Amino acid sequence: MIRTGIVGFGFSAQTFHLPFLSVLPDFKPVAVVSSNRTLVEEKLPNASYYSNIEEMLRDADLDLVVITTPNHTHYEFAKQALEADCHVLLEKPFVVNSGQGLDLLRIANHRGKVLCPYQNRRWDGDFLTAKELIESGELGNVRVFESNFDRFRPEVRQRWREQPGEGAGILYDLGSHLVDQALFLFGEPKSITACCKSMRDQSQATDYFRMTLHYSDKEVILSSSPFRSGTGARFVIQGDKATFSCSGLDVQEQQLRDGVTATYSEFGRQQHQGKLEIGDNVTEKDVELEFGCYSELFARLASAILNGTPTPVDTYDAVKVIYALELAQHSSEAGKTERWQF
Repeated sequence: MIRTGIVGFGFSAQTFHLPFLSVLPDFKPVAVVSSNRTLVEEKLPNASYYSNIEEMLRDADLDLVVITTPNHTHYEFAKQALEADCHVLLEKPFVVNSGQGLDLLRIANHRGKVLCPYQNRRWDGDFLTAKELIESGELGNVRVFESNFDRFRPEVRQRWREQPGEGAGILYDLGSHLVDQALFLFGEPKSITACCKSMRDQSQATDYFRMTLHYSDKEVILSSSPFRSGTGARFVIQGDKATFSCSGLDVQEQQLRDGVTATYSEFGRQQHQGKLEIGDNVTEKDVELEFGCYSELFARLASAILNGTPTPVDTYDAVKVIYALELAQHSSEAGKTERWQF
């Protein structure tokens, strides 16, 4: 059993981590750091409660620390956990600047510890379907890849993610997912051009972005808007043989919000289909989207800790994601394309 401590007990911990840590046989949540003791005792009555990470690392006998606190705390908390000889699962965005990420990678390697970035959307059903179509050659050579994560949230909410601060805003929140998926599929780009704005009334953090990753043979366009009503396109992938498109979002987050357990046989089954349009005469066919499987990240993490297999998400990949976000910000501020020089 991997004795697990959770730092932070808000939406992320309760929705994306606890439903898996509580049911998968390799994990045992035994400690929580939170400002809400009553909530912890309600959700995890057998876990020890701590008001700060220092107490937990000192008093709890832990193998793994899961960090789900606000972005600007990630570096310091992960560093403390690694130096206490714990493995670490670190929520996205990994850190708020690439230098911090390289330092954590150095510490993890020196200590011989697993440091896993939580990029769960590599296991979205629509992304898994897109990846399979690309790798199978069914689309031909990909020339234009569009990935959108839009929502209808026209008013600023009183959440730390939407307030000004280091690593706040939608670029680091959702952008870290889209960039990770793009780099996972296509590797490092030649350059990046981006527009990052605060478009909502009274917004003080980036709430809209559109960025293009330029490759020698393709363009990768990533975007997020808070003004998209209805169901918009999630992926549109144009190859020289066919185009794949799908709308809506992977169902797993909503299932987790609704209390559906990760062991349910229909967990991750998508409620919509994709579409494949083939050739000049446009032969269309529906594409069943793959099941989403966030549990795969946790299963691979357990194997990495217990058996020394590779981590589900490479730490250096996560540092490159943060570098891409930094480059996007620089591009937007300067109004020009920035070369990739990582």
